[in-house]
Amino acid sequence: MRIVALLILLFHWVAATTDGVMELLLVQTIWRHGDRSPTKTFPSDPFQEGNWTFGGGGFGQLSPIGMQQHMNLGMFLRKTYVDDMQFLSRRFRASEISVRSTNLNRTIISAMSNMVGMYGQSSNNNIPGEDYPNAPGWPPGYVPVAIHSVDYDTDYLGNPDAPCKRQTWLWNMAKSSDELQAFQNRSDVVSLLANLTNFCNETVDIDNLWIIRDALLIEQIHANDTLRKVNNWFTDDLFNKMTVINDQVDLYENGIFNGTLMMNNLDIGLELQKIRGGSMFNDINMHMNIKMDCLNQPDNDKCKWINALKYYVYSAHDTTIYSFFSILGIQGKVIEPQGLYPEYSAAMFVELWLNHTDNKPYFKLRYHQSPVNQTLFTITNRIDECHNQDYCSLDVFRSFAERCKPDQPMNQVTLWDTSGAHPKSSTLVE
Repeated sequence: MRIVALLILLFHWVAATTDGVMELLLVQTIWRHGDRSPTKTFPSDPFQEGNWTFGGGGFGQLSPIGMQQHMNLGMFLRKTYVDDMQFLSRRFRASEISVRSTNLNRTIISAMSNMVGMYGQSSNNNIPGEDYPNAPGWPPGYVPVAIHSVDYDTDYLGNPDAPCKRQTWLWNMAKSSDELQAFQNRSDVVSLLANLTNFCNETVDIDNLWIIRDALLIEQIHANDTLRKVNNWFTDDLFNKMTVINDQVDLYENGIFNGTLMMNNLDIGLELQKIRGGSMFNDINMHMNIKMDCLNQPDNDKCKWINALKYYVYSAHDTTIYSFFSILGIQGKVIEPQGLYPEYSAAMFVELWLNHTDNKPYFKLRYHQSPVNQTLFTITNRIDECHNQDYCSLDVFRSFAERCKPDQPMNQVTLWDTSGAHPKSSTLVE
């Protein structure tokens, strides 16, 4: 009877982690943190840093709403990858999961909250005394999961806006192009920026417009009635105009222009994408390549970590997800309207699958759009090179990775001297 039960269990495991001839090998995700306070605001805003008290208080802190958004997402991901697909273990296994976060409170606590949803519930088969302390005062079922991080200003994976002289130089060059000059001189853009400059008591341009829109968006969520009383110039129509113009700026900043923008013999869009998303894209690509290389090497000590790894998390930002989508050319197909950034707790998933018929690797791209709709949409078919297929050859992903690979290690790119010679292409990436 035990053998029969074991065979039934094995059948369910194989059936759940396969899709026909396809077997799931690895899942990597980039998610955005949950709801937060503004990261900064404008001088005349009545809501200054001291007004934000949740999450420890101050700018840029995760709210209880944001914590719950990620706990709910973690519960949903447990149902998806643990209960339904039976891909991840029911109890936390450190060798299966690695979580990396940008070094900010809101992304670290989002990751912690997400893991509470996945592995920190009293109903998760966790064993007291083995998975967590069997002691008074410890939350029943809570299993702490390590969150790893690096310095925010040198996090070239999770932070597309890490200080970088070359990115600044490229962006300034883009702003001098005919396309961006025409955009900045459009009557609606000029009028909006002039009005906001008057309202906000500081000069507003396309570089800091996002700060004002972001603050007003969050104030609508947390103090809508008060906002409209104290900022009597604020209207829905004004906010919508800000959104439309800011969305276009987001496209430009991520290298999306009306066609290829060539300046000084450089493809400005591609060069921006290399800096903003190239390192992350290549890190994900590296994990999948190593997974495939080690697939049939169970006794190789160098392969043990990747053979055991099933789930790799990047807890990051809307800009991180957007820069990734921009490289694939799907930002306008997945995030609507075009230019709008991903919502709180949005998450994209890159799944690595093995086809047992042709013995070749494929990737599947999925997207969790918002905390309102707990669904994973398959979006691989939005990539032109995948020809409307849900599973796409890993070679397609590899070709994108090669195209967007930074020309030099990012710790060198960020210090690039604009007065010197343009760096030649290389195969190095950090």
